[in-house]
Amino acid sequence: MFGTSIPINMIKGSMILFYVDIHGLDVRAYGVVMVIYAVIDALDNPLLGHLSDRTRSRFGRRRPWLLVGAPMLAACMIAFFSAPTTLGGMGLLLWFAVFAILCEAFDSMLNANYGALLPELYPRERDRAVANGLRQGFQLVALVISLAVTPLLTTEVFGTEESTEGFQITAIIYGAVALVVIVFMALGARENPRYSTRGAAAAAA
Repeated sequence: MFGTSIPINMIKGSMILFYVDIHGLDVRAYGVVMVIYAVIDALDNPLLGHLSDRTRSRFGRRRPWLLVGAPMLAACMIAFFSAPTTLGGMGLLLWFAVFAILCEAFDSMLNANYGALLPELYPRERDRAVANGLRQGFQLVALVISLAVTPLLTTEVFGTEESTEGFQITAIIYGAVALVVIVFMALGARENPRYSTRGAAAAAA
């Protein structure tokens, strides 16, 4: 939960400052992109869940999606905060729209599969409650970092309120942390193999 929360909290918490205040993106264009963002967010979660449920591989159903989604989210977040300062107008709008939507899609991919792992890894209600408590605790830690530490890193430690370098460096750091945490978690998870092979066995029968 820490690994999945760090990137999306930075994206949602800094996108207005980065694109509207610093890059000068028109606020009306920003609003249009965010409407599209919200619609895609509502549609891709059930689709990704459907695809995940029907994944059959020797690595499990969820882990392949996590191992693909983690580096893609990190890369897209870094690109999101690396918009060239020479971009303007339609070019800036397209850069913002493409990478905002890609970040949202890969975040949904990670969370759909991560969330589906909980009942599978912890079938006992008591164990699941403990694991869920830990999840929420790490999500809170990520939120505190996003609210308190991110503005300090982006505008004082690595950059200024008028520059973009601080956002890019912070995105690289957060992306690396998220990638390591998510991959470590995914490789350590042990999915029940009967869920991964049940569909194939049924088809063969």
